[in-house]
Amino acid sequence: MANFVGRERELRALARACGGGGLAVVSGRRRVGKTALLDRFARDWDGPAVFLPGTRAPTAEALRRLEERVRAVLTPEPGDALDLGGLESWDAALGYLLARARREPVLLVLDEFPYLCEADPSLPSTLQARWDHRGEAALSVVLAGSHVGLMEDLLAADAPLFGRADAHLRVAPFGWREAPDLVGGDDPDTWLEAVVTVGGMPRYLSLWDPRHDALTNLVDLLDGPGAPLGDEGLVVQQELNPASAPARLLELVALGAATFGELRERSGLAPATTSGALDQLERLGLLERQTPAGEDRWRTRRVRYEVRDPLLGVWLALVQPHREAFELGRGGDVLASGREALAAAQRAALARVARDWLATTHGAEVGPWWAGGTEEVVDALALRGGAPVAAATAHWAQGVEASGPAGRVRAALASTRHGPPQQVQVVARGGTGGVTTPDDLYADARGW
Repeated sequence: MANFVGRERELRALARACGGGGLAVVSGRRRVGKTALLDRFARDWDGPAVFLPGTRAPTAEALRRLEERVRAVLTPEPGDALDLGGLESWDAALGYLLARARREPVLLVLDEFPYLCEADPSLPSTLQARWDHRGEAALSVVLAGSHVGLMEDLLAADAPLFGRADAHLRVAPFGWREAPDLVGGDDPDTWLEAVVTVGGMPRYLSLWDPRHDALTNLVDLLDGPGAPLGDEGLVVQQELNPASAPARLLELVALGAATFGELRERSGLAPATTSGALDQLERLGLLERQTPAGEDRWRTRRVRYEVRDPLLGVWLALVQPHREAFELGRGGDVLASGREALAAAQRAALARVARDWLATTHGAEVGPWWAGGTEEVVDALALRGGAPVAAATAHWAQGVEASGPAGRVRAALASTRHGPPQQVQVVARGGTGGVTTPDDLYADARGW
């Protein structure tokens, strides 16, 4: 694909899993770039590759489309199933591909596999039966899906495919380092502004106009009929029942509730329901569960939640409550009046960038830190062997003077068991006194 960038690690993982005949499961949210990844993998495959795009169609129609793609890469042989008729069932299709794969490696990619299972719930069992008796056939199969929960269920202990997958690849959004390849241009400030405003989804970044600021871009992306990302929150929510506990909690986090207690109180849900829903949102990659650096993340009671994707957070906080205004093309005023919510989302995203940068720079465990019962939060604390090696505070703003924020970080950590590190970085859009800017971050990341 012309716009395909990065994903070298994912391509290597697929090559390892599928070398010589293997089964790989690929999951990830819609828009994360799974189809582009699988298309590239299939194009690079050394041999016949059959790629069936995601389709919500009856089984007969899905098999017809599969047969078209099989015929395009495998010439029917005298007396075989394609020569005598067609692929009339999934069992027949898998059997045919296994037979052909005894002579040369064949790749089968089934995108949006849960759609196929909706039409034929017996498909996983059919695949299991064929897979367990494949013998020496060099057939490699990749099953992909956007509904992360359903893809996880495919590999559960009571599922037909349990123990069969050679790899389960979870495709994540791009990080800040990859933004230049999608946003374009040569301005690190623009690259980072795109990341902290819309996150790492490749589609979001490719739509970013580097000529304009964040507010203008958001208006272009979200406002008015036909806006390219106007219904993006609805796309995400397709994985959740809109009236469900996870959907309600996701909305509350976007509106500012951060702790388990706040979420339980504002939602009115029982503790067990709240806990289960939060776990589901974390598994789906929609929420980030934060715990203080240096504490056992599964034992500590100090937990905060953030919407992982800044664009989704803005959509839930500003677009969803004012859907009519955005549908009528008046969403620009809503976004302008919601600058505080936008700024909070940008700052949280920049803090995640700072944590990633510190972790890479120092080869250390990095996380946020905060004191119990206080509002003082240190955006990033790097620990090595339990000892602090660096800290950082993030401010998506110009004109930041580094000594003030750095001093507050040192003061916050002074009386803790960690103590203040010698090095405190202030990550900001611009400023004085040793501020780490987007230019500095990308120079470090790209070796300039």
